[in-house]
Amino acid sequence: MLLASYTTIRPGIQGIANRLIRWRLRSKESHTEVVFMPGDGVDNRMPDGTCEPDATGALWCASSVAWERLPEWSPRRAGRRGGVRFKRIVLKPEHWHLQPYRRDPVAAVEVFKRLEGQAYSWRLILGWVGWLVTVIWPPSRRKRVCSQVSAEAGGVDPDEAWRFDPPILRRAVEAENGSRAQ
Repeated sequence: MLLASYTTIRPGIQGIANRLIRWRLRSKESHTEVVFMPGDGVDNRMPDGTCEPDATGALWCASSVAWERLPEWSPRRAGRRGGVRFKRIVLKPEHWHLQPYRRDPVAAVEVFKRLEGQAYSWRLILGWVGWLVTVIWPPSRRKRVCSQVSAEAGGVDPDEAWRFDPPILRRAVEAENGSRAQ
């Protein structure tokens, strides 16, 4: 399993959001995905029954997104915009920072399956822009952003996972990987 951190600017309105998030967080990362790899032992839990790359080289990833439509197989809110979803993505190295995410893939996929279709947390994003927003209007327990759900999939307590933004999660995993290598 890998943690993928998005380091490129998308076109259109998503690019504006990428820039704002990167500016506010003072980071190159604006989005996070958990990538399921062949050999993770979760093939039977993927929407098409395999973790093998498809014909284009795309791998199954899971996260929460703001603008994309949820796939038709989503158990909640299928076809609606924004929320926790599985998606095949071609992970071009020039667009993503990839690193091992040494967690239990079975437990991670179960978190994503349980939360699949749950709405995107605009409150938490607004809280990154202005902290006072989260004081006055706390994030909902029923909505998630990308790094929050990725941290939960990695075993972080759901009541604490909202504290992880994309660069903090990447750096925490990077530090853990570095300490394991020594």
